Amino acid sequence: MTTLSLTSILVDGLILSLSLSVVILGSLYVNPRLWLHDYPAAMQERVPPLTRAEKRARLALTTLFLGVGFAALAYSSGRLLAANGGTVSFLTAFVHFFLMMNIFNLFDAVVLDFLLLALLKPKFAVLPGTEDLVYLFEDWGMHLRNYLKGIIVCAVLSIPVALVTAF
Repeated sequence: MTTLSLTSILVDGLILSLSLSVVILGSLYVNPRLWLHDYPAAMQERVPPLTRAEKRARLALTTLFLGVGFAALAYSSGRLLAANGGTVSFLTAFVHFFLMMNIFNLFDAVVLDFLLLALLKPKFAVLPGTEDLVYLFEDWGMHLRNYLKGIIVCAVLSIPVALVTAF
């Protein structure tokens, strides 16, 4: 019988959250326009589209983001298998990864979106030319919708990761 460990889920979720946050914050600091698609629509409309160089940089950022995320999931998969004698059921793996990814989803919503963007509004995260629109970061409805979408994304992504881990 395979078991879930809340401690492992929390630790692995924290590792995922901190790792991806470094990528997110570092890239926001270097060029917030790389996250243009995640900004409120009014901000997106105010700035010019991404340049070719920015599109290439965003592709590199996406690759880095996915690589860091997959590395954290692979690490967690190894820990989950080791804790369960080398085998784990699909349901156990699914729940483990779903909860782990949702820790990041919650971290993103509360720490990055709410505390950092909505409350602190750091200058490095403001798109040039949208300084008068930073109040849009306080759109709690947008943040809630993004969090709820994140739950669905976590569920969908947990399926293949759990399949690979369990079989």
